[in-house]
Amino acid sequence: MSMSLRLCVLASGSSGNATYMEAGGTGLLVDAGLSCGRIRTLLARIGRRLEDVEAMLLTHGHSDHTSGVRSLVRERGVAVYAATGVGERLGAKLVEAWEPVPIGNLLAEFFEVPHDSRTYGVRVSSGGRTVALATDLGEVSLGVLRRMRGAEAVVLEANHDLDWLLRGPYPADLKRRVASSNGHLSNRQAAEAACALAPHGLKDLILAHLSKTNNSPARATGTVMGALREAGHGGIRVRAALASHPTPWVEAGEPLESPEYAYRYGEDGTEGEARQLFDFE
Repeated sequence: MSMSLRLCVLASGSSGNATYMEAGGTGLLVDAGLSCGRIRTLLARIGRRLEDVEAMLLTHGHSDHTSGVRSLVRERGVAVYAATGVGERLGAKLVEAWEPVPIGNLLAEFFEVPHDSRTYGVRVSSGGRTVALATDLGEVSLGVLRRMRGAEAVVLEANHDLDWLLRGPYPADLKRRVASSNGHLSNRQAAEAACALAPHGLKDLILAHLSKTNNSPARATGTVMGALREAGHGGIRVRAALASHPTPWVEAGEPLESPEYAYRYGEDGTEGEARQLFDFE
């Protein structure tokens, strides 16, 4: 059985978040913000079943990350892990930040990120490969960058385009909260983080938790890819996670195959054929 580490973002956004990771027959969910039935359907789209899920990691307590936890535990009886301040009410096994959590062929660790509630990113390793995920945070500090450095595949929030947010329909207080250091990352902040991680082995970047109102897959990937190209890292594969469609599988450490790599998105936000260059402004 292959020991390669790979992941798929099943769904990402304010309507619900879940990411599936696996290595050597061990399957893991990071967050379960959708119903058990919906997660079952999304797993089936990538050729997996609920029975493949051995454990769950919870990044924070908001319902778009936890609403399906209890039903999944009833259905599958999987172990649930969370850091202090996140999983108490859900009966999770509590671990400290950076305390290694062995789950079959995977080794997981939590690291704290700045948000308006206690929130953590995760770093998961297997067979010398590493992936990292941080999907709700207001800024990428040096400490967060250190925790994500060396990951070959990263899932990172790109919630909003700042201009769209400021000109958009949200109330002023909500705009301030979203744009604050304890809110959500903008496309530009995600781009800066990507450029900082790029020299340390990054090959695949999935932009997550995109706002339907203040962002788009094209806007997010265009901003990040443009920054990476300017920094000399245009070969890094960048795609956006969507609320209704799983991403294709991403295998940690897969070699870069071309000097430029991006994805085209249709008007409905779905991903077009891979390996087509995006027309960046």
